[in-house]
Amino acid sequence: MADIELRLDRLDHTPAAIARTAARDVRTVFPESTLISLEGRHPDPLFLAVMEHGNETVGWEALKKLQAWMAHHPLPRSMLILIGNVRAAELQSRMVPGRPDYNRIWTGGETPEHALAQQVLEIARAAKPFAAIDLHNNTGANPLYALVHKERAPDLQLTSLFAAHAMLTRNPPGTLSEAFSDFCPAITAECGQSGVAANETAAFNLVLDALHLDHWRGAADLELDLYTVTGRIEISPEARIVFEHGADGDVELPASLEKWNFFDRPAGSTFARVLNGGDVIRVRDDQGRDVTTDVFRREGDRLLLTRDFTPAMLTVNEAAIRADCLGYLMEKA
Repeated sequence: MADIELRLDRLDHTPAAIARTAARDVRTVFPESTLISLEGRHPDPLFLAVMEHGNETVGWEALKKLQAWMAHHPLPRSMLILIGNVRAAELQSRMVPGRPDYNRIWTGGETPEHALAQQVLEIARAAKPFAAIDLHNNTGANPLYALVHKERAPDLQLTSLFAAHAMLTRNPPGTLSEAFSDFCPAITAECGQSGVAANETAAFNLVLDALHLDHWRGAADLELDLYTVTGRIEISPEARIVFEHGADGDVELPASLEKWNFFDRPAGSTFARVLNGGDVIRVRDDQGRDVTTDVFRREGDRLLLTRDFTPAMLTVNEAAIRADCLGYLMEKA
């Protein structure tokens, strides 16, 4: 992987041009990744990350709404706002081809991207943030939900401001919110698919609510469905994927796969068909251990669930499957 020159720009304001700029044109406002420091009434800042993935526009649109709101209201709390992978946004791509995923670089590494992440972490840690929120879209049909990494009352309260569903996970490794959870409450807010106005509003409302919090309370009375992640479902790179009686392939998945997200699937139900043998579907837990046989059993060419599971993030977008994974299997915490 050839080295590239990366820098972290610093600003103390949100440029007016944000309001009239589409996400794909972000580099006309922010030529490189940028950290914006805004002063508010409470000094401990809310950290907000947007566009860690360049094709996920919800954070950019939420930032526009926040800027419009700030034109008429004083900030109740200081902020640190990270404008992430602007080069990928210019390409309208999850990441720059051949370069690391910006939401997998936060636990150390050797690339310029990893160095950039460590620079941001050092600045943020020194600022003693009140909380951290990373705004994302996803490709599958999912309700609003959050990824949370520690079962602490503040993290769960932050999650409950956004959605009724949360995944308690440390998988995949290297995410921004996991790294930030070592020194402040932190979540990844999964805001559904890009380009949906209601999802953008939900992201903005989360940020606004978090800005107005002045203390954390206990989690016992929160209405929150909390799941632990049993495993991350991966498909071998060489495997041909087909959806419900498609062309010849190695793995056949239901065309309605995304409708399973956050709905219980019973033990013994068919998850997929493996058409040409082999171990082309693997499941790995948070520690990277292969737990496939704990999750699936074979019956002919069918993969059956060994017990009740709740899927999440399942997608029929083959590019997303190849770039990341098919989805996750969860159980109630």
